Amino acid sequence: MECKTEGKEKYQHSLNLLNKIKNMKELAEMIDVVLIAEGEKFPCHRLVLAAFSPYFKAMFTCGLLECTRREVVLYDITAESVSVILNYMYHAALEISNANVQTVAVAAYFMQMEEVFSACQKYMMDHMDASNCLGIYHFAKQIGAEDLADQSKKYLFQHFAEVSLHEEILETEVHQLLTLIKSDDLNISREESILDLVLRWVNHNRELRTEHLVELLKQVRLQLVNPSFLRQALKRNTMLLCDANCIDIIQNAFKAIKTPQQHSLNLRYGMETTSLLLCIGNNSSGIRSRHRNYGDASFCYDPASRKTYFISSPKYGEGLGTVCTGAVMENNAIIVAGEASVSKLSRQKSKNVEIYRYHDRGNQFWEKLCTTEFRELYALGTVHNDLYVIGGQMKIKNQYLITNCVEKYSVERDTWKRVSPLPQPLACHAVVTVNNKLYVLGGWTPQMDLPDEEPDRLSNQLLKYDPSQDQWTEQAPMKYSKYRFSTAVVNSEIYVLGKKKLKEFYRLPQKSSH
Repeated sequence: MECKTEGKEKYQHSLNLLNKIKNMKELAEMIDVVLIAEGEKFPCHRLVLAAFSPYFKAMFTCGLLECTRREVVLYDITAESVSVILNYMYHAALEISNANVQTVAVAAYFMQMEEVFSACQKYMMDHMDASNCLGIYHFAKQIGAEDLADQSKKYLFQHFAEVSLHEEILETEVHQLLTLIKSDDLNISREESILDLVLRWVNHNRELRTEHLVELLKQVRLQLVNPSFLRQALKRNTMLLCDANCIDIIQNAFKAIKTPQQHSLNLRYGMETTSLLLCIGNNSSGIRSRHRNYGDASFCYDPASRKTYFISSPKYGEGLGTVCTGAVMENNAIIVAGEASVSKLSRQKSKNVEIYRYHDRGNQFWEKLCTTEFRELYALGTVHNDLYVIGGQMKIKNQYLITNCVEKYSVERDTWKRVSPLPQPLACHAVVTVNNKLYVLGGWTPQMDLPDEEPDRLSNQLLKYDPSQDQWTEQAPMKYSKYRFSTAVVNSEIYVLGKKKLKEFYRLPQKSSH
């Protein structure tokens, strides 16, 4: 009779097997191979090595001399990385850190252990910053890790202004530095930072690097450098004055600065800025077009060039199920707020307002920033890189009521705080930021005087919030009461577009200036 084991029993069976093999290694039982790295010996079992590593499986089954050797020497692999990988094989735990992740990745790559290498790659992506992205990029290029190289290069170029200030870039080889400063894709606002980097790189090891100064200087777009900065650089760096070729290059730059129309140079990526319209799609059923779910797409539109740039949607993967509102912060961070996806809600104890932030690191472009108590029909504002969740409809004593509650989230401190409430409860209202003040317009507010005869009404109020005083003040009202409408700010003027009344819908724009 055949007896089938259930899933839980299979898991217990696998766990028992792992524990027995682990005990055999600890007691040095049935050891049939010894790995040697940096002179350190690691007794283990061929079967375990072959099960995890295609490299060792091929070695032990090829029929050559390695099949019978008891000791296998591993060259160019650290003893610590071998210890970490064996611990993973026998204990199902991968202990990687900033100090060992690259050596473990090299060992995993050598042993063809894709799951370990992928874990190392993800760790490096998740811990990438301006101080280490350059080293990660060169490391990835060296071992042929294309995904990691692409992501680290993107991060390097996007944050080059900060990267150029760290010590790591001063350790690069001259050909690596040349490749970097030749690029148009560096996100820097001023060419002075490139000139400063070249001079610091040469001064870091002046005896060996002075010979490369002319070659590097030719890649600096000197006519984009402020003339006074260039003169100061000449005064402070005698190595420039001691080289006739350097002097010629700088003199030609001064001439080009005086006649810029005759000497045009490509601007680098960060030197050109443009205002974009950002659209976050929220229609999962799509619209009529050749593209399915096109209405769910997220993109930026450049009115000047009429170009469209698609970005990852916050609704993909384990992100938001519904996008309710969004805002762009002072530091250009894109923020959206909404409700969790169905799969995520099934694992949560309570429903919250989920707030996500867009970033350009790794493969997941949206990261969860914070959550707050659930509400609907609210507005999301931002001042000084702080977020404000304003009004809306909340569940209070088992009833959904329109609220005047305002909560402030500090991104820097990762804390929530209740601030002064709205003068009256509001839902379906709009909020804009002008001169570091929040302006709340319109909305739907409960009628408190005649609750039976007129349960709801629209507002035409314009309310100003001053974060420094934590105070709301009423401003000149709009001409019409409205809700679920659009707003925009141009040159410190508030534009109101469209409106909904109970039985009317207008598309006439109206301007209010405050």
